[in-house]
Amino acid sequence: MLRRAAALAGALLVTLTAACQSGTLTPTLTPISTAARAAPSSPAAVSTPAPAATTTHPAAAKANPGGLSDAQMVGQLFMVYVYGSGADSATPAQRAANMALFGVATPAEVVRRWHPGGIILIDTNNLDPDRPALSSGNVDNAAQITALTTGLQQAALADTGLPLLIATDQEGGRVQRITNGVTARPAQKALAGATPAALTCSYYGLGAQLRALGVNQDFAPDADVVTTSAGVIGDRSFGPDPALDATDVQAAVTGLQDGGVLATLKHWPGHGSTNTDSHAALAVIYQSANAWRTQDRVPFAQSAPIAAAIMVGHLALPALDPTGRAATFSPTLVAGLLRGQLGYSGLIITDSLFMEPARAAGTPAQVALLALNAGDDIQLEPTNLPASATALQTAMGTNPTERALIQAAAGRILAAKAKLNNAPVSPPGC
Repeated sequence: MLRRAAALAGALLVTLTAACQSGTLTPTLTPISTAARAAPSSPAAVSTPAPAATTTHPAAAKANPGGLSDAQMVGQLFMVYVYGSGADSATPAQRAANMALFGVATPAEVVRRWHPGGIILIDTNNLDPDRPALSSGNVDNAAQITALTTGLQQAALADTGLPLLIATDQEGGRVQRITNGVTARPAQKALAGATPAALTCSYYGLGAQLRALGVNQDFAPDADVVTTSAGVIGDRSFGPDPALDATDVQAAVTGLQDGGVLATLKHWPGHGSTNTDSHAALAVIYQSANAWRTQDRVPFAQSAPIAAAIMVGHLALPALDPTGRAATFSPTLVAGLLRGQLGYSGLIITDSLFMEPARAAGTPAQVALLALNAGDDIQLEPTNLPASATALQTAMGTNPTERALIQAAAGRILAAKAKLNNAPVSPPGC
């Protein structure tokens, strides 16, 4: 049975690798300048004045990474989604959505106004109660995606001299945001059992296709070890064996990053043993500390030395943080366990802050400060970017400890962006 599963996985990978490699890889290498539950967002919320891009705290001007102003540096700590098929084009409904969320009408204006460190490409945000079915227009087809990402990067370079992280969820199976321009993939479970070399080549092909579209970060692979049939992860995981999962995850990370795309492990500290959907409620990991270390921790630990990013889930792990807080807002599980004990030095990004456990944690301003103090570098999809950014910039001027946390996070974000200058390298045998 195992041989048959491996053979099937191998056949799938041969097909995927051939399809992926038939695309044309045209990476754009961007130099990096060294200068330079809360209520849903409302028009009243976005009336908060945007901090001036030139405002820099006098006592710490030299300490800001990349010569960024305080407002620009704070912006780097957020990854947002925008409405519009092009950097300067959006339908009336999409313009209205951007106005409600950001106070400006087009994607390029969002970049110039708020200086975000990244943009996530989505179709709809069904977690937003105000516009759950409104298409963003981001991922219609390959030509449109390429034009959008190019325009967004031009706006960012003109604003801060830094490229954007442009991300999407392209795992395979039921989680693939881009359907035109990237070869459709089976779920990770269907690929389990293939050789590491075959997996690496398959994910290299995926990375090459994403990079050709201007997408430079993939929220994949899923590093969860699935031990329940009732959970929401299911076939998104490579399977129930921690050691085999760790090998497969490492091969996927290697392939994506050789293809020029930053890989993102998810969902720390492990979503595979929970039956709760963390989009809707806080998911609790009911494991002993020892069981967690020998199971959920294993794939993260093996790929932590090479993975560009790790996504933190809205998951509680009472055995290690008795407060029962979501890992997203837990200094124990992020700064202590992930950054400290695991020794992870890359980017730490939250799961979407539109998800219910994050919305229930406080106002957008409170959530931004909780995530910062937990040790998160990038906050994904804040429900109210103006309020969140203003809270962090206020903290920079009043709290030296939080100022230092913001500067450290921005430094790691800039270091991740510097990796985008590395040209793709085809793995041996691919």
